[in-house]
Order: sequence, then structure tokens, then C-alpha cells
Amino acid sequence: MELLERCGLPRSMPPILVVGVLAAVTSIVVAVLHLSTPEAVADKPPAVSPAVAGPPGTAVVTSARAQVLSMTMATRNRWAAGWSDCTTGPGCKYAAVIDRDGVRATAPSWPVPYVTLQTGTEAIAVAPPLEGTLDGSASMMFRLTYDGPQLTKLRYRVPTTTFSQGEVLSDQIVPGRIAVVNPQDSTVRILQGRGTRSPICDGTGRCWMLSGIGRTDIVWTDDGGKTWGAQSLDTRNQLGGLAVSPDGQTLVSTTVVVTGSGQQVAKMAISTDRGNHWTPVQNPPASLSTSPVAFDDGTAMMIGGASGDRPRVYRISEGAAKLNGGYPGDLADLSGDQHLLYGPEVPKRRTTGVVLSTDNGATWTKFAPR
Repeated sequence: MELLERCGLPRSMPPILVVGVLAAVTSIVVAVLHLSTPEAVADKPPAVSPAVAGPPGTAVVTSARAQVLSMTMATRNRWAAGWSDCTTGPGCKYAAVIDRDGVRATAPSWPVPYVTLQTGTEAIAVAPPLEGTLDGSASMMFRLTYDGPQLTKLRYRVPTTTFSQGEVLSDQIVPGRIAVVNPQDSTVRILQGRGTRSPICDGTGRCWMLSGIGRTDIVWTDDGGKTWGAQSLDTRNQLGGLAVSPDGQTLVSTTVVVTGSGQQVAKMAISTDRGNHWTPVQNPPASLSTSPVAFDDGTAMMIGGASGDRPRVYRISEGAAKLNGGYPGDLADLSGDQHLLYGPEVPKRRTTGVVLSTDNGATWTKFAPR
């Protein structure tokens, strides 16, 4: 009864009503205590304030000088595109657009370029930390679901040597390191271990990476980093890239050297038996814009040419690289597989559109990803 009087309730209140009031007060106290515990807070994605998220990115995407910096297509109707605007203010501004089955949304403006990634049949965009390290400012994840656009602050976790199925590996979020993004619990961490660049997971669950200082080794794991296999590819050159077909049978390794006129191809090799045997690629282009794209049929495609010349599309077949027909214009990048090839196009030195092919590069379709 003393508790009732302190709450401002008279002693004459009916017993049943007294019990109800006490139960309600107890429930409120327990709920407040539960919400104040670290465990309860940790189970919820951190709220994103407008100051952290930045202004709307629509102005970046619609700018007269806007350009496509990155493109990821999970399917023809599910993609994410990173955009830049370097004509306003003291520095560049960046944004991202996501399309999900015909519905589009634009991420907020960010001071550094967005990284576009694929997770299953979904494309997402990640805004990296400003300092280039996970010890500094926030990282954001932007995705589009059936419930609408979602902007989430990624929580940093301690580095690990392993990763799980469904997590996304990227060497673009933190320079020189491989980051592990978990879209389900909105976390990101550094992967410590054998690989340092070009992480690719094929359809069998095996993940491949490149490693080495002053040299290039290929490493792979079938159990999320618990055990690794390794093989030397180039004992003299470190820079380069790796392409792996969806079935994991076709691999293309490229190492390059930096000269006064740009990056020159030092060594290119292809394997059609899951990396057991490698064959040097004959007549590769003198320079490459990006890594090749490997197909399940033992072939590959890539963009390259002589340094300073207009880039061309080449196909690697029977151990040799040859010019490929059906190319619509100047491509800045080439990604995908034999079912969906795509890349940003550069008309008049400005990337504003993307071309895609669903027939292995025979014909191409253009569209603007904004």
C-alpha cells in the first residue's frame, strides 16, 4: 500500500484494480531495464541519423557531369550502380542507384565512392569508411527490399581468419585488405589469412584469391578459410587479377607491370581443369582495362589493346586471344558470365550508360542505370 501511495493511488482502491496497476508498473520497469542492456541494443541495427547518412544522392546522379563508376548486376532486373559528380563544391560527391525488379532507389551522397556487390540474387551498395580503415568512421549499406529502400550502419567486428556461406568478400572497401560483409546482420570485418586481393567464390562454394608480395600466388579454400591450397603463378610480378567461371573449372590469371605508358600485360595464363594445369595465353592484348571474364565452356572475354588506343573486346579460345565481334562501343569495364555480360560504356570520355548482352556477346543492349 505504501508503493500505491507513492504512485499517487489511494488505499481505498479495489484489490483487483490494485493488482492490475502493480502488474502494469512492473511490466514497464522490466521493459525499460531490458532496453537499457547492451544485449538488447546489440540485436538491433544502429539507427542512421541524417547527418551520418548525408544529403540525398539524387543531385549527384542527375548532375550534368555525372558518371558511372561501378556496376553490379545480380540479374538483368536487379542491379546496383555507383555514380560520381566531380563538378560541384571543393571535392567529388558520390551516390548509388539500386534497381529491384523495376523499382529504383537512390542512396544518400557520400564523400568516397560506393562499392557495389552481389549477394545471392540481390545487388547492394556499400559506402566505405572515409579513412580507408575499419577503425575510423562509419560504413553504410544500402539495399532495396520488397519493404522499400534500407540504409543501415554497418557494425565493425574483430578481424577473423574464416567466413561463412552468404557473406560477401570484397577488396574494394578497405584498400589492400579483404573485407567480409554480412548483409543479414549488417556487419563488416577484415579477413586475415592467405589472400589479399581478387576474391571470387564460384558456384561450388570454393573461394579463390590472389596473394604474394613481389609475386603472385593463387590460393583457395573450400571450407571458409579453415584450410587453404596454394600455387605459384608468377614469381616476379604482383599486380594483376583473377577470373573464375561459375562452375570453377575455367580460371584466367593476369599479372601486369607498370610502365610510363600505363599497365602492360606481363603474363596471362588460362586453366580449364580447376587450376591443376595452366597454359600461357598466346597473343594477349598489350594492356588490360580490367580482369577477364571466365566462362564454363573453357573460354573467356576481356577488354584490352595497345596503351593509349581505343580498348577492344577479345575472346580467349584454344589458348589464344582474338578480337571479338559484336561490340557496341567503348567499354570501361566488363563483368558477368556467359548468361549476362555487362559493363559501363564511355562515349566521348564520359561514362553515363551501361551495355549488356544475354547471348555471350553477340548482341548488346544499352540502358542508363539511374
